Amino acid sequence: MSVPAPPRPAVAGAATTLPAPAAGRRERRSFWGRATRFLLVVPRYRFDVWHRLADSIAIYLIAWLFLPERPWLTATALVIAIAFSPSLYRHRLNISVLDDLPRVVVVGTVLSVFGAVVANAGMNLFSLIKFTAVVVSTLVLTRMVVAPLLRWSRQRHRAFRNRTLIVGTGDTSLDLARTLVERSEFGLSPVALVDAERGLAAEVAAMDLGVPLESPTGGLVELIRRHRVRTVIIGFGAYDDRQLLRMLTECDHEDAEVFIIPRLFDYMNVEGRMDRINALPLIRVKRSAHRSVAWKLKRPQDLLLSGLALVLLSPLFLLIALAVKLDDRNAPVLFRQTRIGERGRQFELLKFRSMRPADENESQTKWSIAGDPRISPVGAFLRKSSLDEIPQIYNVFRGDMALVGPRPERPHFVEQFSGEYRGYASRHRVPAGLTGWAAINGLRGDTSIADRVMFDNFYIENWSPWMDIRSILLTMWVVVKGTGK
Repeated sequence: MSVPAPPRPAVAGAATTLPAPAAGRRERRSFWGRATRFLLVVPRYRFDVWHRLADSIAIYLIAWLFLPERPWLTATALVIAIAFSPSLYRHRLNISVLDDLPRVVVVGTVLSVFGAVVANAGMNLFSLIKFTAVVVSTLVLTRMVVAPLLRWSRQRHRAFRNRTLIVGTGDTSLDLARTLVERSEFGLSPVALVDAERGLAAEVAAMDLGVPLESPTGGLVELIRRHRVRTVIIGFGAYDDRQLLRMLTECDHEDAEVFIIPRLFDYMNVEGRMDRINALPLIRVKRSAHRSVAWKLKRPQDLLLSGLALVLLSPLFLLIALAVKLDDRNAPVLFRQTRIGERGRQFELLKFRSMRPADENESQTKWSIAGDPRISPVGAFLRKSSLDEIPQIYNVFRGDMALVGPRPERPHFVEQFSGEYRGYASRHRVPAGLTGWAAINGLRGDTSIADRVMFDNFYIENWSPWMDIRSILLTMWVVVKGTGK
């Protein structure tokens, strides 16, 4: 069984690098390249647009020929249903009609029967079977036509090949780079190799391939942007897992697809989201949830809900403000504190005051004030009921925070924890939240930072609208029960 190549000692010598394209220089494109450029905007759907287009035309034609009633309605419903079937249209490196055949038959049959029955209630069984068989056969036929055209297009036209960065210079990574250079039908063009250590064999191999061997000093994001990379493959090299994890989380906002060569690739089956180059399996990293279409609706929803909450809760705001002011007339009603939000941006977080800190430095550097004798009875009630946090609804409304996300921390502790806890800085990939996945799981106040990091990063990687709804509902239950910090 093959094993990852051990890191080789670095050697002195000139870097095997090629000049990167000059910034702002317009590349010369052929007519074909210009004509197809607009089809390559969204990496997830590259090339699949041709399958979608061919299938759509075929379905409309079949519906017009075979359906006696409402053919255009049926065809439109089928096109929409099939187009959004995640298992049917997927950008694949290894284009194979036979690999996709079972999936095409199952999805085509189910959707054809459902669409025909719903739109044509009076259709007899024979007509239904004939219509379904023709649709499925046509879906297979379109792939038999489109697949070889795509392979030919990848070989002949650079616009159909993704600029690819390979991380690691072990034997497997170099073999993969050589395969991609020699066989362009996989649709990947290596533009750079990168590794923490540069061995002599790697430098010689990179020079032989005509692919620059880069140093990672500027980080993976800098390389992706400089080389206009659309695909990143994590291979074997001198990086440890912690370095790789940090680099990958830094790339969350980059428009690049990521594959990982599994460590025991000789022992793995290619299934699900996996792909392959020849016999080498590649794990396709799922696009982070916060880069999905649903995530783009998160801010508008937060704006609407926070604005509505500010209006509906205004009487409560006034009552709490009055109680805080009467509790200590010489102190401000609101407590303001600098916190760190998305991408390290500082903002001023608002709370109802529950005590008066000795000075600004104390509020920024003291970890917990639980049990502090300076907390007034009013302040204790507000903290226990979590009502001291509701001015942060205004933070949400003005865009400092989201309703749900990792809880923001003070700059002093962000700097401290980022050095002590693995993955802490990764929490800042998304906006901070009024409440969060860690908070609703009991991790608030003086609790484990390591556990908070784990829960917050789990939320980021597995986000869904339902996770936000669940977090809000459970937070409201905490307020009702009065079990806050």
